[in-house]
Amino acid sequence: MNNRMYANTIARPSTEVTNRVLRNTYALLSMLFVFGAGTAWMAQAMHWRIGFWPFLIGIFAFSWAIGATRNSGWGIVVGFAFSGFLGVMTGANVDQALYRYGNGGELVVASFGLTAFVFFALSAYAMNTRRDFSNTIAFLSVGTIVLIGALVLNYFLQLPALWLALSSMAVLLASGWIIWQTQRIVQGGETNYIVAATMLLADIFVLFNNLLHLLGFGFGDD
Repeated sequence: MNNRMYANTIARPSTEVTNRVLRNTYALLSMLFVFGAGTAWMAQAMHWRIGFWPFLIGIFAFSWAIGATRNSGWGIVVGFAFSGFLGVMTGANVDQALYRYGNGGELVVASFGLTAFVFFALSAYAMNTRRDFSNTIAFLSVGTIVLIGALVLNYFLQLPALWLALSSMAVLLASGWIIWQTQRIVQGGETNYIVAATMLLADIFVLFNNLLHLLGFGFGDD
């Protein structure tokens, strides 16, 4: 038992390593976000669209590619490509909100503000709380799988009420992933800043797009 405890102790990354991963994660996240925001602006201006199936396939393909290249310089390249992909999808949703709602601009600004507030608040909470969220991984993983399955189902059913429920579920799951991933970095469980940054980036885009959908339903001027 003592040997196992000693092995676990020396295997845990040092505070210096953890702080470096945290710095690198947020530095890369900032660059990825700016790039994604730029492609979102371009997609909105050019009225670009990504279909449901190409988007779904792209998510799985990028997830695999990031995992496969996470320990090389290609991981950063794939990360920026993933950011651009999310940006195009987001730009299409922003364009739709601006076209559909008379107050679409206000909804976009409100969604951005709420996303920023939620992200920074949850990150600060995850960094300072003593509560351990590592055991939530099973719930978050199963919830994400259920969400994807329900999205595919509703693609065929096209039930507006179900879209709203799924957007609400996506907001909650993205919030949970932000807490889990941030705490994992702080505790030394995640040492790859490329994986950490791209995962947090995906959570931010999920938050924004689904908050925009919910705000449009509740406060949009048709």
